[in-house]
Amino acid sequence: IYCATTYEGNLRDVLSIIANDIAYVRETYQDSGLTFTIEQHEDLKSHELVSLVKESEMESLSLLFDFANMINANEHPIDALKTMAPHITQVHIKDALIVKEEGGLGHKACISGQGDMPFKALLTHLICLGDDEPQVTAYGLEEEVDYYAPAFRFEDEDDNPWIPYRQMSETPLPENHLLDARLRKEKEDAINQINHVRNVLQQIKQEANHLLNH
Repeated sequence: IYCATTYEGNLRDVLSIIANDIAYVRETYQDSGLTFTIEQHEDLKSHELVSLVKESEMESLSLLFDFANMINANEHPIDALKTMAPHITQVHIKDALIVKEEGGLGHKACISGQGDMPFKALLTHLICLGDDEPQVTAYGLEEEVDYYAPAFRFEDEDDNPWIPYRQMSETPLPENHLLDARLRKEKEDAINQINHVRNVLQQIKQEANHLLNH
């Protein structure tokens, strides 16, 4: 079951509300056989999400790592991945351009391979998670070209910053007479992403084989 947080308020209050939600889920569904994952959805930092999972003592709760969403929390992809790594079971793959805003960072999703996300390094780290079997059980391809998300966390914030309400993600649609062209472009972008991810995985495989054979 996928979950994301969209609460507004000071950070400590938001974290407390989320912790209460998790406690309810644990008490209600701990014997259901369901598993739950929380996405880092642009407003909470990696260590805050890890703390929520640890403090829940809920074995069926994990984290979903999105390639770009940490940017808006003023973090960078590899650092966020290292922090979240022990708890990641799901992944959203996409590329994005990092946009500097006053005191923070936004991201503009773009065609995979044309952004600032360290695609190869992220995939390599994620593939290697787990000891006897893969830790990540699902990878979702999200090609969200032109989607923009503003900064939510800032360099000069205090230890209990205000977290604004997080609107649902959406990409603006063009005028009606341009919709057909947009739909064709979205299909092309999706196919491009599949090919890009395949190419990066092939590079990783070749490098792994080289290391194993030399």
